[in-house]
Amino acid sequence: MLEIRIGYGDMVSEQMRIPMSASDLEVAKKILEEGKTGNQTVTVRSLVSPVQPLSEMITGLNYGDETRRKELDFLDSRLRHMTRKEQDIFSVALKLETPRTLKEIINLSYNLDSYDLLEDVSDPGRIAAELLRRGKQIEIPEVLYPMLDFERIRDSYFADHKGAYCPSGLVLKREDTVYTEVYQNYLPDPGYDKNSLFLLHLRRPSRNGMVNVSLAIPADKEQMELAKKELGIQEFSECQWNQYGGLLDELRHYLPVGSKVEELNQFAWFLKEKVLDGTEQIVEKLKAVLTAECPRSLDEATDVLSDLDHYQVLSEFRTPEDYARWRMKDDGSLYVSRFCEAYLDWNSLGKALMKRDGTRWSEQGTVLRDEWHCSELCENASVIRLYSPLLAELVDEDEYSSSLSSVGLISYEEDIRDAIAADDILKTEKGLGDYLDNQLLKQRVISMRPTVERYQYNLWGVLEIKSHGELNPEELEVLKREWAGQACDGWGECFSQEGIECESDCDLYVYFGHSKFRVQTEQELKGIVQEQELTGMEGMGGIS
Repeated sequence: MLEIRIGYGDMVSEQMRIPMSASDLEVAKKILEEGKTGNQTVTVRSLVSPVQPLSEMITGLNYGDETRRKELDFLDSRLRHMTRKEQDIFSVALKLETPRTLKEIINLSYNLDSYDLLEDVSDPGRIAAELLRRGKQIEIPEVLYPMLDFERIRDSYFADHKGAYCPSGLVLKREDTVYTEVYQNYLPDPGYDKNSLFLLHLRRPSRNGMVNVSLAIPADKEQMELAKKELGIQEFSECQWNQYGGLLDELRHYLPVGSKVEELNQFAWFLKEKVLDGTEQIVEKLKAVLTAECPRSLDEATDVLSDLDHYQVLSEFRTPEDYARWRMKDDGSLYVSRFCEAYLDWNSLGKALMKRDGTRWSEQGTVLRDEWHCSELCENASVIRLYSPLLAELVDEDEYSSSLSSVGLISYEEDIRDAIAADDILKTEKGLGDYLDNQLLKQRVISMRPTVERYQYNLWGVLEIKSHGELNPEELEVLKREWAGQACDGWGECFSQEGIECESDCDLYVYFGHSKFRVQTEQELKGIVQEQELTGMEGMGGIS
């Protein structure tokens, strides 16, 4: 998008595109070394950009400064994340504000909300009426538009206000916005928008490496299409993505898993236009209500939040016991003598009362719904088991080690089970479920516990997941990734560092996570083995 020529003295390079190719980088490096040897400053001699004012502002820049080079590369990426309209607004903003440094230029690009674009400039009367509304707070009936003196009104407006025409229309500077210095010590994300609710990070592998694009949402159709174009895709289903950043980044752990980009964008528009009121309290209420209702799709979440006014969040009640004591005091239908109070299981009583009243617990407080009960999670527990191959190492008292296959591990099955059972991390009610980031999935999961199982003469690592009802495919995929992270870098890494004492005076080190790690459901694993048996393939060998 940006193309430059650099040089010193009479020496000027060929035009080079940013980001530079490997060959252009070598040329630039050689020019910088020559300039340094000759004690001459290497500068930007010319710049080609779709944002015209940048050419004059950047020409003459000291290219020998490493920070300036990084800022120039970043500016190219920033422009690639801007639509044609945004680039036009940026062009006007540069003319009006005349920033002096690349840092100021970059910061200005993140403050385009300080400018409004009037796209339809074909009707002078309509533009004149808009200028009167903005400048004099005078509302003109549409029937009078043709009678307005456009030139006089325009000149009067621009005597006190900033604005200019661009290919996309008329850009007017707003007076009611706050300038934010987004780029301070570190370069921001090129797709960041200070007013966006969420920031999505999209990626797609290509021959030249990974293509990365950030998308701030809610986004309009032009911004969505630009992201696809930069990724080189037709549909967002062709790329991978994750979500972090934005004004409501803290809400991402309270949204259903498995959403599509378009669905999340539509949900972001719904929040911005129908729900948010600019207060921190509304965000805390959103977290509480979503936790209480535990929706499994963004459509369900939208339905829930459409009735947000029907919910109360009692922040003073953080535990079932708090709720029970409040009900005991407030509800005339309940009475317990002081003598009996000392023997009550307040936690169990609180849970029973919450179920009776249709209230649900959340970290933000107890959630009540005024006209009907909050949704109940399925009481029937469903169990799914995820299988992964194990590797192990046996170390004797002389510190001689030998590798064990999954076949050899069968002899140590009980030793491994005992070591897992003794792990303090797994003694909680949820086990590894306590470490789930997504709060809705955390509500649905009753427990996640690692174990081992003998199958087809091999010992397998197993994660047993118990949940309220069956998990949907999207939830299961997330839990597979969570288990991969725990096995390789979390619980599994810690477990592998603790030697298991065996009767043979050896220490056994068991690796749940390793380079050959993979996850299969019970059906996938045992179905594959059965298929191998049916086709006459070997199904009894150890896993190396």
